[in-house]
Amino acid sequence: MANFVIIVDADAARRAGFLAAIETVLAPVAGLQTARCATGDFTAIWAAHPRSPLSHVADPSGAAVLWGDAIAKSSTHRADAAELRRGWADAYDGFHAGVVYQAGQGITLGGDVLGLFPIYYYESANVLLAGSSPELFAKHPLFEREFSPAGLVGVLLTMHLVNGQTLLRRVRRLEPGRQLTWQPGELPRERVQYRLPVGQGDFDLPLAGYVQQLDEALDEAVTRHAPAQTPHGLLLSGGLDSRMIAGFLHRQGRRDTVATTYGVRGDVDLRCATAVAQTIGFRHEVVNLPASEYPQFAAAQARWEHLSNGFNTIMAWGTAAPLGALAPRMVNGYLGDAIVGGSHIFKAYAGARNEFSFATYFAFLNQWAVRPQVLKKLLRPDVFGNLVDETIARLEADYEAAAGLPSQRAWCAQLHQRQRFHVGSMLWPMSFGAWPVQPCVDQKVLAVMAAMPAAVHDERRVQIELVSRRFPQLAALPLDRNLEQATPLQPRFRWWLGWYAYGRFVAAARHRLRPREQRFYYRTFDFNGAGWRAVRRLADENRALLRQLFHSEPLAELLPPVETNVAFADGLAGSSGPKLVVGLMLWAREHLPA
Repeated sequence: MANFVIIVDADAARRAGFLAAIETVLAPVAGLQTARCATGDFTAIWAAHPRSPLSHVADPSGAAVLWGDAIAKSSTHRADAAELRRGWADAYDGFHAGVVYQAGQGITLGGDVLGLFPIYYYESANVLLAGSSPELFAKHPLFEREFSPAGLVGVLLTMHLVNGQTLLRRVRRLEPGRQLTWQPGELPRERVQYRLPVGQGDFDLPLAGYVQQLDEALDEAVTRHAPAQTPHGLLLSGGLDSRMIAGFLHRQGRRDTVATTYGVRGDVDLRCATAVAQTIGFRHEVVNLPASEYPQFAAAQARWEHLSNGFNTIMAWGTAAPLGALAPRMVNGYLGDAIVGGSHIFKAYAGARNEFSFATYFAFLNQWAVRPQVLKKLLRPDVFGNLVDETIARLEADYEAAAGLPSQRAWCAQLHQRQRFHVGSMLWPMSFGAWPVQPCVDQKVLAVMAAMPAAVHDERRVQIELVSRRFPQLAALPLDRNLEQATPLQPRFRWWLGWYAYGRFVAAARHRLRPREQRFYYRTFDFNGAGWRAVRRLADENRALLRQLFHSEPLAELLPPVETNVAFADGLAGSSGPKLVVGLMLWAREHLPA
């Protein structure tokens, strides 16, 4: 949607020089238009797709800008910048960021309820810089580019930022559900605007009752987030979340929806998605993100995201143009698994002890990053000290201090950490072509799911029951689970007969032929594949820059030479840690001294 930068600086010449320096390099992808809103000491400047939803207002007393959809709670009403300026107490639904500036009173800055729209800020000497990326802050003469060891340790331990600390010491990312307030002469403050609604829920309903609650909440959310009068596309994978949303769109009569799937012919999830689109009559398009462009995608992610979201989803930087050519807005099921399915709650459950624990939760989080014992050997103690243990202790303290039942604490931690950064990282790059629409990230849906007992979340029970009962045609179709076998939720006899024939006569022959990997994520995440090998080769040019941070031998073990095939027990989670180091090498080229 928009790459924006905000500056409040009383020095008019310095402010003008900064804006001139960033204006021509503000657009992360081609085809965006640059605009600005200014009054007094305040200027907001942005590069956005011409069809992006945004509004702005300014006069001598102040200004406001709203990037995206700010949907009033339990309403179809969408706020604009003028309404934001009149009063901004409540949190809005929808993917958005907004700022209000009032002369003599300063800035209020905020975004969506889970902090999916990235917002960063930096303050120095009565100057505030804020934006959707920290990359251009360095163009201001008062900006002090100082590497943050704590920020890097957080990323290497979890695959994302911890407590908002970025790789630059005084640059922070706004935490989820928070608003930033600031005025000259004071430090920036983050105040809570929205909390996930945990607490005792309605725990005495039968499963059918919870299905009914979820059905009503999602039906309303789809209506509010994707109004019928506006053309929408649908990101349709072969999985459960987007299939569920497809069912609601179809039930609401949205026959003009264009379904879009990432992949190439033969992919398991593409075959599953094609069956869904054909069954409900949606036009279906396929978007290929070629491996030959991975180095370009990786360079963009390293530059604009600064490893905030890990370094797995570089492909997102190739989605803007193809998605924008299909529809101005793109409905998706992102975060549906964690919000509606709730399966990630049990990543914190230790079955042997029959309890939820931080240790179990952290073990899951850390398997997508670098193990603490490896990290302690890798990091130079003169730079990092005891930050590994200190960061884990901080994570544990925050986890244990959270409100709610043990299962609810696990749910909140997943949404605020892994889901926000890893899954949510797909949204901002996509928004430069088609605006993301997320019915699952809705305050009513969140409230309904927060009030359900853990047993209803287990193994995505209520979500599976919803799709099976409300959309039985879709439940009977093959479902992608990142496995070679795509078993429907409710297999029919014809499917079992076909699967028997496939296993008896086709599977063995295909195994002998050794076809390419047909699971989309395993192929696109393949650290030894041609695309990622090209990224590794590009990054390796900067390996020497990391000697000031890492010991050489542990670095070589974690990230071997480019032509070496690296073996992983799990090609998705296992390769995530080395990819962080690859991303760091690309980032270091511009941000670490030679």
